[in-house]
Amino acid sequence: MSTLDATISMLEAMPEDARIKVMEFTQKLFTPRKPANPFVPVSQEQILSDLAKSRQQISDGKGLELPPAPGRLISFRQFLIHPLSPLPTSSSPFQAA
Repeated sequence: MSTLDATISMLEAMPEDARIKVMEFTQKLFTPRKPANPFVPVSQEQILSDLAKSRQQISDGKGLELPPAPGRLISFRQFLIHPLSPLPTSSSPFQAA
């Protein structure tokens, strides 16, 4: 008798409730534990509400001051193209030179 035949005969001999438990356990083994999309869906109203809140924080002066992006991007791009050339004097290639 093969392993498959033995397994089938054991399942056939089990009571119905035990078979259901085996089936549920087997399904848990093959079901991914992480959801496919880790992000919670957000409605359009929630997005607009968050945007209004963000704009209010900016107008209240709670925004972050960031250096201009183009200089940082050009500096980082030059680092990627010429990795052996000297780095900018700042500690990060993301900061403007």
